[in-house]
Amino acid sequence: MSTLQGWKLGWIGVGRMGTPLCRRLLEAGAEVVATDIDPTRLAALAGEGLRPAVTAAALAQEAEIVLSMVPNDAALLAATLGPGGVTEEIRPGQVFIDLSTVSPACSAQVAEAMAARGADYLRCPVSGSTSTAAAGTLTLFASGPEHALDRCAPLLGVLGKETLRCGAAEEARAVKLMVNLVVALTPAVIGEALAFGGRLGLDWEAMVEALSKSVVASPLLTYKAAMLKARDWTPAADLDLIAKDLDLALAVGQREGAPMPLSALARQFATAYQASGEGELDFFRLATWPERLLAPNPR
Repeated sequence: MSTLQGWKLGWIGVGRMGTPLCRRLLEAGAEVVATDIDPTRLAALAGEGLRPAVTAAALAQEAEIVLSMVPNDAALLAATLGPGGVTEEIRPGQVFIDLSTVSPACSAQVAEAMAARGADYLRCPVSGSTSTAAAGTLTLFASGPEHALDRCAPLLGVLGKETLRCGAAEEARAVKLMVNLVVALTPAVIGEALAFGGRLGLDWEAMVEALSKSVVASPLLTYKAAMLKARDWTPAADLDLIAKDLDLALAVGQREGAPMPLSALARQFATAYQASGEGELDFFRLATWPERLLAPNPR
């Protein structure tokens, strides 16, 4: 895979999702310089050709395109508008692509700052997990200038299997939050179904298999089936992250007058697990919520 030979890229954030995505760019032949709030995270990729940078501004000095994958609004604003941020150095002809899940309001602030510098800004939140990131099978929701999307199409094609163009501004942010509402609700609904079947004497693994082979099967359930069967909650996306996404969506929904009672319930389930110290477990741990009502010490 050498589709990005000669591309000069900057990367902000080499965490759980950023690392496999950054690795894909390196494998595609791109020259990548990266930064992270924890410089030790960069060491794992240094042997694969990645060069470290001290600040996001330093990336913007030399990269044609700068990408970021950060956990929340505050991190994106710090990486772009804060001291040493991208907007200190980015200039006309460059592109800034953010792959994070953040609020439309935060993203609009970044858009205004990038426009003031004359740089193009693409909002490209991703749908998938660490395993789909590593495999290059993410779905990207993209919005921003069409000419910038055309220019960056080969790059986005390395990161994911499909890029859905959503509009010219913050539409991709809204689409990602919409998708994540369904993602967050999925384990809660599955958990209720499994508890129902369990009361009727059905085997746990057999129930998971039946769901994953039925009309309700989905890509999400397919790659979570083994985790459910084994009750292995090693995180691909943890409860804390899903709780953050629900908070973003609920805040937007409240502002826009959108009724969201099921999403609010999913947030309360997440709150309960966070309160018991399980926020760092995979969010599919929510599928065990009925057990909290039936037994004092669920597995």
